[in-house]
Amino acid sequence: MADMRFLVFWLLLRFSVATTDVASCSCGFLDPRTGAIWTDAIVTYGNETEKLPVDSLVAEEYQHPYEKNWNARYRSGALPTNIGHNDSTAPGWNGSAWTLSLERPTKNHFVVGASIRSLRRDIRYGTFESALGPPKPGVGGSVLAMRLDYNESQTLSVNVMNADDPKDAWTSFMIYGDWRGARDKGVNFTDFGNSTYNYPNSPWGIVPYRFEWTDKNANFFIGDALARSIRSRDTPKGWPTTASTLYIRHSSIGDQYTSEGPPPNGSYTHVGLLRAFFNSSLMSEIDHASFDARCDTKQQCLVTDTSLLMFKERPIDYKKRWPAIFVASICIAISTVLLLHALIKRAPWKTKLPASANGSSNKDVTLCSAQSSWQDLSATPSVFYSEGYGLTDAAQTPGFWTPGVVTPGTMTPGRTGTPRTSIHPLVSSNITPAWSEADTLMGGGGYFTGPVSSSTSLTVTPGQTRPGSDSLKVPPPVGISIHCRNRNDQHDAITPINESKQAGRSVQSVDEKKLPMVATAEIDEDKQLPDVTILEISVSTPTGTAAKSPISAPKQRVDYLAGLVALASIFVTLIHFCLTFLPATEIPYTHTHYKSELWALKIVTPYLLTFSWIGPFFTSSTRFLVMTYLKSGNLKGVAEKTVGRTPRLIIPCAAIAALEYFCMQVGAISWLEYLPSVTWSTWPYTSNYVTFGHFISEIIELMYIIPNAVPQITFNYCIGVLWTIPVQLQNSWTSLLAVIIIREIKTPWKRMCYYAFCIGMHWYAMSWGSFFWVGLLIADLDISYKWKTWLYARPWVYYPLLAFVAILALGSPSIDLVGQWTTMNFNTLEYGVHPHQRTGHLIRDSVDYGYPPYYIPRLSALTFSIGFHLLVELSPVVQKFFSNRLLMWLFPHILTLYLIHGLIFWSLGAVICVKLAAHGVPYWANMLVVAVCTYTVIFGCLPFLTPVIETLGKSITMNIWRDASERPAPRRKTLYPFDPDMFKDGTKNDTEVVPKSDDVEKNEIKVASKAL
Repeated sequence: MADMRFLVFWLLLRFSVATTDVASCSCGFLDPRTGAIWTDAIVTYGNETEKLPVDSLVAEEYQHPYEKNWNARYRSGALPTNIGHNDSTAPGWNGSAWTLSLERPTKNHFVVGASIRSLRRDIRYGTFESALGPPKPGVGGSVLAMRLDYNESQTLSVNVMNADDPKDAWTSFMIYGDWRGARDKGVNFTDFGNSTYNYPNSPWGIVPYRFEWTDKNANFFIGDALARSIRSRDTPKGWPTTASTLYIRHSSIGDQYTSEGPPPNGSYTHVGLLRAFFNSSLMSEIDHASFDARCDTKQQCLVTDTSLLMFKERPIDYKKRWPAIFVASICIAISTVLLLHALIKRAPWKTKLPASANGSSNKDVTLCSAQSSWQDLSATPSVFYSEGYGLTDAAQTPGFWTPGVVTPGTMTPGRTGTPRTSIHPLVSSNITPAWSEADTLMGGGGYFTGPVSSSTSLTVTPGQTRPGSDSLKVPPPVGISIHCRNRNDQHDAITPINESKQAGRSVQSVDEKKLPMVATAEIDEDKQLPDVTILEISVSTPTGTAAKSPISAPKQRVDYLAGLVALASIFVTLIHFCLTFLPATEIPYTHTHYKSELWALKIVTPYLLTFSWIGPFFTSSTRFLVMTYLKSGNLKGVAEKTVGRTPRLIIPCAAIAALEYFCMQVGAISWLEYLPSVTWSTWPYTSNYVTFGHFISEIIELMYIIPNAVPQITFNYCIGVLWTIPVQLQNSWTSLLAVIIIREIKTPWKRMCYYAFCIGMHWYAMSWGSFFWVGLLIADLDISYKWKTWLYARPWVYYPLLAFVAILALGSPSIDLVGQWTTMNFNTLEYGVHPHQRTGHLIRDSVDYGYPPYYIPRLSALTFSIGFHLLVELSPVVQKFFSNRLLMWLFPHILTLYLIHGLIFWSLGAVICVKLAAHGVPYWANMLVVAVCTYTVIFGCLPFLTPVIETLGKSITMNIWRDASERPAPRRKTLYPFDPDMFKDGTKNDTEVVPKSDDVEKNEIKVASKAL
């Protein structure tokens, strides 16, 4: 019965259109299903005419230089000659129909099809029907679409897709903003005949489709069955309201999530009819009023509906945007003024130090420099700390300053009073800030990079006081001079300062334990240059006596490890560049622009563009995490890393992620969606967060999610990049706990067996912890056992070991090289021997057996990291290479490089690549220009962005550690130093000052002593 009603309605509709001239329907058309009246129409049937009606439809001719689709690997085109007409034997249709043919793809990834476009571009709301027949099954995937489109920013479409596999064929009903591959927004061909749609014929025949578009909703139908309904208030990207153009197209762009394809030998589709009833956006309110007045009592074509509402134009209220523009302008102006004020006040282009407490200006000095010296170090600690100078670990000396505990600005030049905390002033003006940006990938510890030479005399102005029970007070006549000498000098003993008296004051006896030892975090004493220097502190009394104590100078960082990490960071950016613009160099079986890409994949990629370069980040990170505790056994260093590690990494990541989301919203990354059709790479894509709560959730995932689950932000912010952050964080806790256990295992062979057991178990469990355990082992061998000294003294052991680690470093990538030339893949075989988490069997016996995902650790990457790290540790030649100036300059910026390179590639790089391709520039020249421009911008913005990221990461982390480790200052009443009673009684004029406290009295004594 249902089939009979459908057939009768279809014949009635056919008869009405065939016998009624559309031009005679001056009062419009009444939709019998909704009661809506439409003023204009386009009606044509393929079994009544062989040619398209020239007064309403036109055959298009075009060739797109790019496509707007995240997964488009081909570009579409159209020719009028691909539109034909023949008899159709497809079920669901009688007689002839139009055919839209699709040619076979070209080597340049062009697929030429057919397109029919309406001459009317003023279509605004209406009901649109068409009888569409998909391509034959098994010929390759393509799309036959009926769509309304305005500038690709407002679309409604019905897409009939046969797919490469016939069982995957489906029809989608989409609106702008929907992901084209969402199967829940369509119907599979196998479901057409179920009770929901009850379509009587084969979906492979010619099927009637319809969609209705109003200002409130859009409904999509298969025959008369509702397939999808969308309300305007439920669309996050805005409801289509702009006048559009109607298209019917047969195309294929190789989207693996929709139609797949393209057909290797071409294909064709059928279009039986096209009926569109719509309103025109060209009609004004006066025209609509005239239409309603003229047609109030007249019949519309087909059916009548007296309840038609007056057409009312929906005005676009731009006034609502002015408050937001006003607020944004004010915020931008205030931010600009504040930034300029801070820049002018800071004056980074000036090299002079701030004025000292006594009004003199400190000259530029280099610690232990032969050309200059400090004659006056009376500047308060805040002078140095406020400019970012400071050490990161507290010496194990009682009363010495603590890292991160100093409150910036607690003392300023010329200000009296007891500060909460103090730092030692013996800090060079050109020493880098403590918490280096490289903490992200190298463990979170700070260290100095200032040059150290061998002859400087520094005199400390009398009156310096370090707070604490063991503070050293030097009376005004006493001078402290610091000299540099080589460690090889003979006089290394510490001579205690004897008590002396002058002016009725005594100089307290100072022993070795109470002398300030300048110790820095994360610095291995054995990683010095051959000419290591020692600082001597000489406390001279008026009688000429002096006591000398060697103080270790701020150590130079482990330059060759810093260079290793810097080089690895460059290679990682090159990997992401290739995945974005040259996918054939990274992904096998991908279409290539040139054959040279295949040679690069087989020869260059296994060594220079392999993901094994991630390994040195992890192994080096552990060394700098555990070094302090391995040396001293003081849990304070572990506590500092535990407290500061997470905010040190997450805060900069959240800030840069927010910046990229902002760039998405303002359209700076809009050209990335066009990029895949030019580069043939579907790897990069972005997706904005739905709500701010989703953004917060993604940031929390970075801190706590299991690494193998991959945080969701990697699919929005920067695919393939930020997933290493939770790996770093979670294995940081593993490393910090492991070093505590390791230090308690005193027997060497038991210690090594424990290392072997843990590394093996982590590898078998496919955990990145194996890399961190390796880093801990190398650090332990160096710090606890001094193994390099032992090896250097035994060449017969040293050179074979060096050769072995060199073979390990070069041989591990060579295993991947073999996989590029043969059918055997070692990574796949190794992945198969691990346990399958869902079944407990081996992975090779499960359905998940195959090449491992990128976030799964591989044995070849582990052995590469071991070999390369050991080669750098043991070979002086390799160490010299990695200590070059270029890598040393880059090292402090690796966190910035890590966070922003994807943003530059996907914004500026995408625009340049797409625009050059549209102008027909050869792809090799295109890539050369893109690489030069993007890397110039990346390296050029590092000096500007690094201080911002340092402030977000280092400064906030130091404040967190200060609050977690320092006892807060005692609270003082608001009226201090006045007595609250003087304000309680208005008639009493009592101005008696509160008695001086001990700290105020000490401050006055100190000021008086300085005046003397």
